[in-house]
Amino acid sequence: MFVATRFHRAALASAAAALLAVSAPCVAQGADQLWEVTVQMEMPGMPMAMAPQVRRVCVAQNHRDEDLIPVQGNCRVLDSKRAGNRMTYAIACTGEQAMNATGETTFAADRYDGRMRMTMSQGGQPMEMTQTYAGRRVGGCTATK
Repeated sequence: MFVATRFHRAALASAAAALLAVSAPCVAQGADQLWEVTVQMEMPGMPMAMAPQVRRVCVAQNHRDEDLIPVQGNCRVLDSKRAGNRMTYAIACTGEQAMNATGETTFAADRYDGRMRMTMSQGGQPMEMTQTYAGRRVGGCTATK
C-alpha cells in the first residue's frame, strides 16, 4: 500500500488543481451561465480527506461539450463522447506533472456531477487520485474568452 508523503500530497493536489482550474473567469451578469462547482479529492493512503474546493465558473452559452472537460496547460483531451446526458472523456498531461485521467459527467437541467480518475508517477511510484465534482447553475455572467 502506498503511503502519501507531504510532498506527494502537495504534488497531487497541485496537479489536480491544474486540471480543474477555471479557464473562463466570471464577470457580472450576462447571457452566459454562472456555475458553482464543488470538487472533492480522494487519494488512497491519505490519513485524512482534503477539504472540498468550491469555485465559480462562467461558461459561454454556446459552449461545446469539450469546453466542459477540465484541462489546462500541458493537458489535452484524447477522447470525448456524449450519449444522452452522459459524457465520458480521457485526458493526457505531459511535462513535470505528467498524468493520465479518465472521467465521466452526468448532466441535468441546472446541475451536473461527475468523477475523474487520475494516475501518475511520483518518485518512481505509481499514484492514483479520484476527484468527484458537482456543479449547479447559480446565475448569469459574461464569459471573457
